[in-house]
Amino acid sequence: MIELKELSKNYRNTVILEKCNSVFEDGRISFIMGKNGCGKTTLIKCMCDLESFSGDILFNGRKLDTDTRKSFLTVWDDCTFYRNLSGIDNLMLLDDEHNKHNKEDIKQIALNYLSPEKLKKKVGRYSYGQKKLLSLALVELMHPKILIMDEITNGLDYSALKRLKVRIKEWKKDSLIILTGHNLDFYTAVADDLFIFCLLYTSDAADDKA
Repeated sequence: MIELKELSKNYRNTVILEKCNSVFEDGRISFIMGKNGCGKTTLIKCMCDLESFSGDILFNGRKLDTDTRKSFLTVWDDCTFYRNLSGIDNLMLLDDEHNKHNKEDIKQIALNYLSPEKLKKKVGRYSYGQKKLLSLALVELMHPKILIMDEITNGLDYSALKRLKVRIKEWKKDSLIILTGHNLDFYTAVADDLFIFCLLYTSDAADDKA
């Protein structure tokens, strides 16, 4: 379980998050919906300890620690991988930091998403959608207890979205999953819980309150 307690985040004079109190439960898919700039990605960065904030974020009653980090995976929209390494080498390197599967097991999981030829190519030559598929292979490989995916549907075609819909429902059996995005048809079809973020302020005018 992830619990937000009076979570607030400002960028100078701009309020991004203000006294948020929410609970994200194990074994469920939570979908965070809101306009661009309302704080969805900022919230994820706070959860990952990439941004300073006031208030508390608790993971099963504790603040983020080494053990929690090991069971935590965030898939960002830009799919950060090592561009000069092949797809399969990226998966082997990232898995080695956590689970240490053997090479053949990693290949078999990766082949559910990308062809053998593509997995041998450097990630710098991947399309946006292919990097998203590599991210999904990483999720299946690492099997995280806490999984956060930011705009995961971007770049995926109809076939990939159908497969993801099936996979993500399987993953939630042993995981807490948080999703953000704008593909409402997909997210509302898989989500158990909906969280709506409202835009408090914009940089243009202080009267754009919601």
